[in-house]
Amino acid sequence: MNVFIWFEKYGLLFMMLFCLGVYTPDFTYKISMMDHELDVVTDSLAESNAFKQIFWVVVFMFFAFRFFINTELNKLKPALINKIFLFFVICAIAFLSASWSSYPIISMKRAIFQILFCTSVSLALCFSYFHRSIEINLKCAAVICIVMILLSLIQGAGFNEDLNLAGYSKSKNTMGLNLAVLIIVSHMWIKSLNINSRFLYATLGVLFVFLILTQSKTSIILCIGYFLLTQISLFKIKAFMTVFSILFFCIFILIPGISYHLSHYQHIALYVDDDFITGRGVIWDSLYYDLGFFDKITLGYGYGSYFGVGVIPFVLDDKYSFLQYISSAHNGYLQMLLQFGVIGSSVLFIAFIISMLNASNVYIHAALIVPVFQNVTESSIFRDANIAWFLMLVIIVSSSIHVLIKDMRSDSDMMESVT
Repeated sequence: MNVFIWFEKYGLLFMMLFCLGVYTPDFTYKISMMDHELDVVTDSLAESNAFKQIFWVVVFMFFAFRFFINTELNKLKPALINKIFLFFVICAIAFLSASWSSYPIISMKRAIFQILFCTSVSLALCFSYFHRSIEINLKCAAVICIVMILLSLIQGAGFNEDLNLAGYSKSKNTMGLNLAVLIIVSHMWIKSLNINSRFLYATLGVLFVFLILTQSKTSIILCIGYFLLTQISLFKIKAFMTVFSILFFCIFILIPGISYHLSHYQHIALYVDDDFITGRGVIWDSLYYDLGFFDKITLGYGYGSYFGVGVIPFVLDDKYSFLQYISSAHNGYLQMLLQFGVIGSSVLFIAFIISMLNASNVYIHAALIVPVFQNVTESSIFRDANIAWFLMLVIIVSSSIHVLIKDMRSDSDMMESVT
């Protein structure tokens, strides 16, 4: 088989494995303290390292080149280019935020990475659809994930001291999110493409058992919620997702932004206890206070310029508090506000809403439960190579191309039958 065609077929698999943390496994014994930071693996991926840079530059250059020279994808190119343009607009906002960021180089580097990441995932998904290799990609990803978890169990590092399955990840919550997204994206593609594979269904069953063993409540609820949503009509799912998306946007971004400029600053942390959702109340209160105190609520600190810059934020720099170890807002909407302010966050939210409403498939739209609800307690919107952000990209691209791919296949089958 031509090596270029082979990589076109299976490039998406390599990207999925990267986002699932397979390339950077942790087979050391897990202590419960690691579980207090739910995004530890994601932050390790966000660090600057040669492997990450080389990997995404190479896959971007390969798929961009193959996409432009491939004439068989001409019918698909307009729809995909529209989605890639949307991602470029989002990344342009990140680039623009570097102009007022205290760490402009970091903002620009992370914005460049997002361009590479979004474009590469979009193009790889396009080629996988075209080559009909989605099924084998899913099978390989599921099997590899199961093998990695079994290896961690054999080495005695699979469970933490509280007997929660952390597998090859550093945290049981990260492992839970990886498993939940892999199950959801697999089922979404199975149903959308009418894939009939007992083996794949069996592997998803094994993954769900592992998900239960992680005892990651958020991930388990999201996974079950996805399957429940697939049982109702598309209109009801769209209404459900739209209402809650707007609700969360208003609660965490719009109301604090407007009330601040009306000199009557209001935010959710004022109305919940410090230990709300395992300590998120005090985290949110500190971060909202930071935005108001330093007058950053309008434009924010700049993309990627608050956490992960090598300096503990001022309001969290307390050596007697757990806050000094926090590396995310533990709320994707609040993290958007920290980076882009109420103006940039509103633009991004509108772009996401438009892309969400374009989905015309029950399973694709139901998968939005992860980015919409998971970001209430975690931060994954527009965040490096986070597996939940990967899912969001897959949803946006799949909503446009899966219908076109089916049309292309039917035309191809008709031509073959004629000849």
